[in-house]
Amino acid sequence: MNIVAKTKRFANSVLFNLRVHGFADRKYLREVMLPAMAETKPSNVMLAGTRRYNTGYPKLFNQQTTAVWTLDFDPRAARFGNGHLHRTCDIREMDRVFSGIRFDVVHINGLLGFGIDTDDDIKRMIEAVHRSLVAGGYMMLGWDADATVDPSENKTILARFEHKAFASLPARHRVVGMKGYDHVFDWFRQGEL
Repeated sequence: MNIVAKTKRFANSVLFNLRVHGFADRKYLREVMLPAMAETKPSNVMLAGTRRYNTGYPKLFNQQTTAVWTLDFDPRAARFGNGHLHRTCDIREMDRVFSGIRFDVVHINGLLGFGIDTDDDIKRMIEAVHRSLVAGGYMMLGWDADATVDPSENKTILARFEHKAFASLPARHRVVGMKGYDHVFDWFRQGEL
């Protein structure tokens, strides 16, 4: 690839990330959800899915009280993760990769319908997340209404989690009217197996 093509590709990437950064769901994440999570002073948080537009998310937490881990299945995304606390892995196998760590919160945004697509994918992800949480820990699922079915109606999820508010955040927050799709944030509290 020549220098002109590389420069154009980089510029398009930066523009895309700036556009995503300005979406209403991303503003809600940065300005409301992640600060509310940080206020609870969790010991370990997992932010699943790493891209340029969310590189600042770990900095919203007090680094003295909270270890903010990041993961992505794409090795190229590691540069946008949280340094030595980033792992390259499939979320469906996170319990093996993080076998000695238990999370207070596992934050999963944008994976349903974008890599976690089938009932088996969801089942494997939910089982791995459930095993990775502390007792009573929380999972947040952010999803596009046009890309996947409602996770609050998924029997696999409801067998292990209760749809429940987290701290000052509602169990469900919907961001509507975003250029043809709605983005939904759902909180689930771990239940017993």
